[in-house]
Amino acid sequence: DGNVSLASEKSEDIEFENSKRAVWFTWAIASLGTLLGNIDHITPILTMFFLMMYGGINLCCFLLAWVDSPGFRPQFRYFSKRTALIGFAWSLTLAFLISWVMALLAMLLLFTIFKYIDISAQQSSILAQQSSSRNTNSKTKSSSGTNWGDVFDSVKYKITTAILARVTGTENFHAKNWRPQLLTFVDTDDEGTPLSSEVLALAAQFRGGRGLNIVVSIKHGSYLQKGAFDISKRCSENLKKCMEKERLQGFCEVVLTLSHFEEAVWSAVMHSGLGPVSPNTVLMSWMSDWRRRVNSIDGDGEDLLTDESSIYFENENIHACSASEFVSTLKGLGNMERAVCILKGKKFPRCGDIMPIGSTIDIYWVVDDGGLCLLLSYIISRNSIWRRNANLQVFAVTTTEEDNQSEVELAVVEFLQQIRINATVHVVSMQNTELADDFRAHAFGVCPGGAPTLTIGEKFRSVRDDVISSSSSMSGGQGFQSILPLGDRACLPTRSANSFDSFKNTNADYHNDGKFQSSNIIDPSGDPSQRFLILETAQMFNNLIRQRSPSASLVVTHLPLPHKVAKANEFMEYVDTLFKGVDNMLLIQGTGVEYLTTVA
Repeated sequence: DGNVSLASEKSEDIEFENSKRAVWFTWAIASLGTLLGNIDHITPILTMFFLMMYGGINLCCFLLAWVDSPGFRPQFRYFSKRTALIGFAWSLTLAFLISWVMALLAMLLLFTIFKYIDISAQQSSILAQQSSSRNTNSKTKSSSGTNWGDVFDSVKYKITTAILARVTGTENFHAKNWRPQLLTFVDTDDEGTPLSSEVLALAAQFRGGRGLNIVVSIKHGSYLQKGAFDISKRCSENLKKCMEKERLQGFCEVVLTLSHFEEAVWSAVMHSGLGPVSPNTVLMSWMSDWRRRVNSIDGDGEDLLTDESSIYFENENIHACSASEFVSTLKGLGNMERAVCILKGKKFPRCGDIMPIGSTIDIYWVVDDGGLCLLLSYIISRNSIWRRNANLQVFAVTTTEEDNQSEVELAVVEFLQQIRINATVHVVSMQNTELADDFRAHAFGVCPGGAPTLTIGEKFRSVRDDVISSSSSMSGGQGFQSILPLGDRACLPTRSANSFDSFKNTNADYHNDGKFQSSNIIDPSGDPSQRFLILETAQMFNNLIRQRSPSASLVVTHLPLPHKVAKANEFMEYVDTLFKGVDNMLLIQGTGVEYLTTVA
C-alpha cells in the first residue's frame, strides 16, 4: 500500500531527525567541559543533573503509586510510595545544600527540555491527525507522533474524580454558587461545520460564569451502518476546531440517532455531565427557516412532516428537526427543570470583536423568573467583547393598572443595588395586554411547576407586603394564601375558589370592553387544548422593543411558555413575531429557583 509505505518513511525520517538533535545536544554538553579546560567547572551542574534525575524518578514513582495507576506495577518487594516521596525530598534538599544557584539553573534547564518535548509532541499529534484525515479511506492509520504517557494526566484524573466524589449529593447549590452549565445544540453540515455558529460565540461569552460547556450536534443516522462512527468522529473534530476559533473551552460530540429529535435532546440532557456538573442550561439557536421544515398538514390543521427522511435528505441534508419537534423539545426541557436559552444572532459579535462605544444589552423584565435574565446578561457583559464599551439597561415592563411606574422604578433600582449589578433602569408600560400571561403560569394550568407566576409589579408588591406584615406581626390574607419572600423558590401560589372566580371575572370585563381577548385564563374544567397565544400581543411587544431599543447590541427577554399552545405553528409564529426586525435577541426561560442573592 503506497499510503502505508509513505507514512512509514515519514515516521522514520522524524525519528532520524530526533536522533540527530539528541546526538548534537549531548556532544555540545560533553565538549563544553573539555573546551573550558577544567572539569571542575561543569561538575556542579552534572551533579545537579544526577540529583534531578534521581528526584524525578522518585517523584514519578510516588505519583503513579498515589493515583493507583493500573499500568504501574513495581516488582521490588519493599517498594513504598512513602520512601519514593522521601527520596524525592532528599534529592532536592541535597541539590540546594550543594549549590542553590546550580540547583535553580538545573531546574530551569529541565523545565525547558520538558516544554520542548511537550510542544514537539503536540505538533506531532497535529501532523498525525492531518495525515489521518487525508487518509480516511485507507484501511491502515498511521501515526507520526509519540505519546509518552504523561504522569500528570493521571494526577489530573485523580484530582478530578476526587473532587466529583466530594461534591456528589450537593447538586442544590446556593444561589450565589449557581452558574450556567451549558449544553449547546447546533445544526451541522456533513463535515461537522456549524450552520448557526452564533450559539458557539454566545456559549464562549458565557465563559465568565466558569461553568461546564458541552456542544452536541444531532444527526440522522445509525451506528449500524458501516463507517458511520468514523463520519461522526470526523464531524466532531471539525466541530471542535470551530469551538477553538471562538475560544470555547469544553467538550463536543456529534451523535447519530434514528429516534425523534426531542427524544435525542432529552437523552443528551439526562446523560451529559457527572453529578453536580451536569447541564442545567440548554442553549439553542432559533429555527429561522422553520416554515421550510413543514411539508404537509394533517386533518387537524397541525403542520407535520409525514416522511421522516425528508427532514434530513430532501431539505439539503441539514435539518435536525421539524417545527413540531422543536416545540416538543422546549416543553420537555421545561418539565425537566432545565433553563432554556433561544438565540437569534443575525449580527452577533464573535471572538476578537470589540463592541463600539455606546453599545447596550437591553433586558425587558416582565415576570419574576428568579433573576435569570439579569444574571445571564450580567455574565455576558463581563466578557472582554462587551466589558469595555457595553452597558446594561433594564426595562421593567408593567402589565397591570395596579403597577405604579415610579414605585416599580424605585424598587428595581434598589433591587439592582442589593445584588450589585450596575444598570440603567427604565419603566415601560404594556398595560391592558396579556403579555405577562404569555410568560407565566396560572393555577390549574398545564405549565411546569417552575414557570414564573408573578409579574414584576406583583413581585415587589409581595415583598413590600411581606415586610409590612412581618413588622406589624400580622398574618393571613384574603387573596393568595401564601406568597414566598424574595430569595425562596418561586412556587405556584395557591388560590382560593373565590379568589379564582373574582380573577376570572375581572378579565372577563376586559373582554367585554374589547381591550383584549382573555385566552390564557382557563377554567379548571376547561379543555387544555384551547390555550393559545395572541399574535397581536407579540406584535405590540415587538413594536415596543424596536421603539425603545433601536440600536441595542443585544435584547434579552423571556421565552413564551410553549405549554400554552396546542399547535407548534402558533408558538413559532409568536416567537418569530418577537424576533421581527431585531438583529440579536436572546429568549430565556428559568426553572423557578432564585439565581440572584444579596449575599456575596
